[in-house]
Amino acid sequence: MKWVFLLLVLVNAAFFGWQGFAASETLTQTEPVYAPPVSERVYLSNEVRPIEALPNSDPLGSEADAVASRLESALEQVERSQQSESNVVNDNANQEGALLCPIVVLERDADRRQVETVLNQAGLAFSQNDTTGKREKYWLYIAAPETQKAAEDIVLRLKVKKIDSYIIARGEMKNRISLGLYSSLVRAKQAQTAISERSGMPVKIYEHERTVNLYELMLDQPIREIPWQNLMDRLDFSKLLIKIEKNPC
Repeated sequence: MKWVFLLLVLVNAAFFGWQGFAASETLTQTEPVYAPPVSERVYLSNEVRPIEALPNSDPLGSEADAVASRLESALEQVERSQQSESNVVNDNANQEGALLCPIVVLERDADRRQVETVLNQAGLAFSQNDTTGKREKYWLYIAAPETQKAAEDIVLRLKVKKIDSYIIARGEMKNRISLGLYSSLVRAKQAQTAISERSGMPVKIYEHERTVNLYELMLDQPIREIPWQNLMDRLDFSKLLIKIEKNPC
């Protein structure tokens, strides 16, 4: 019996030993083997591999970097172009002067129509405001003689010389000979000299203020100083009762 029991033990030991050997051989056969190409140098764990020797492991990333670089270059070019255009616009604006919001003030309706024609020809939109205001006036006259009869004789003599005049009939200025009202001191003095020479009589100027009707023309949009000045050069200011307020915007 002992030898039978011993035989069973040996058989079992041999069986389990064979299974262990077979499993070990299987694992050894399935275990992957890694090795570098023959032409590539093998680096140990404590050695530093040169960067230039590393293969390009991310071709998609490299292409994306190239596209991003081209986009960045294009954007920079667009920005430079826009900046250049902006500089040109600013230079042109500086050359044309500051922005103005002008108001043209006129006394006579005929003058208003003339200025409106110029603005319309230039394609400028504007608004009109009717108001009143005080303006300097210059009245030409001949001093009152002692009697009304003497004043009438002066008017007749002036009429012969084709000088318009009339007699003031009441108030402190009674019997003075009126020769006309002027809005410009320059023109008043010119008329004073001319009438004095033609009539042979001294002519005086009475300077005072009067409340008059006014027309205000205001541009709907600002305008540069140089274009505005060029526009105003089309008008003959010597023939207009006009006041211009430039009013920087």
